[in-house]
Amino acid sequence: MKFWCTAWLVVLASWQAEVRAAEPSQVPREEAAVDARPAPRSWDAVLGFVTSYAPEYAGASRWRLGLTPGGWVRWGRVSIASRSTFVARSGDPVSGGGLRIDLSPNERLRIGLGLRHDSGREESDSADLRGLGDVRSTLRVRLAGSYPLEDGWRMGAALSIDALGHGGGTISEFNVSRGIPLARHTRASFGAAVSFGNRRHLRAYYGVSAEQSARSGYPVYEPDAGARDVAVSAGLRHELNDRWFTFGGISATRLVGPAAASPIVREPNTWAVSAGLAYRF
Repeated sequence: MKFWCTAWLVVLASWQAEVRAAEPSQVPREEAAVDARPAPRSWDAVLGFVTSYAPEYAGASRWRLGLTPGGWVRWGRVSIASRSTFVARSGDPVSGGGLRIDLSPNERLRIGLGLRHDSGREESDSADLRGLGDVRSTLRVRLAGSYPLEDGWRMGAALSIDALGHGGGTISEFNVSRGIPLARHTRASFGAAVSFGNRRHLRAYYGVSAEQSARSGYPVYEPDAGARDVAVSAGLRHELNDRWFTFGGISATRLVGPAAASPIVREPNTWAVSAGLAYRF
């Protein structure tokens, strides 16, 4: 009896050893996946162009076609971009235009502090602006943040301040957006936003002073702070290969509040389309 018990123990031990040998590695799958992924690059760069068809100015009744080169460069948490559509990878956090420092404490809460050039507005941009003079270009300090909601939606807010005091005023924005993978290399995005301007901003872009009225023929209009516009947008991005990608978008904007009541607004409802091609280094 003792012999048979010993024999069964030997057989059982041998069977367990074979089972263990046949089992996959005991290294957790998540750890193995991390080890298999390439280490993130400390920098990224993109160069491309975008063509757009948009109103001559916010509230204009005539449109114009434009072609603009652009790009995006990131080094660690610092990036500089001509516009946010040039981010290196589909699904990457949107950096926005200009110089930006990523202050995000984690992957969910996204916070960025940026400095961007605001080109202002020139009287020569449209025949409807004659006599109003130019809105001076300036540098804007922009603080923006976003946080995820359910089903892939994100809510965000931004505050943009004229850092040089050139009369551009302050703009605030609240938005929601969502990215949706359509295929392995194609991603769609949707968003809606509402923006507000302080008195200085709205008077610079939509107001008419007594002097401007005398030159242009528009009635005097001095708006106070309030809502500026409501916008919805949709975009599509397709990765052609590891280096090239193409993108496009369409947006519709409705001027509201003091901005919509301005005498220089010919069309409160406007839309714009854009498309581009870029190379990732």
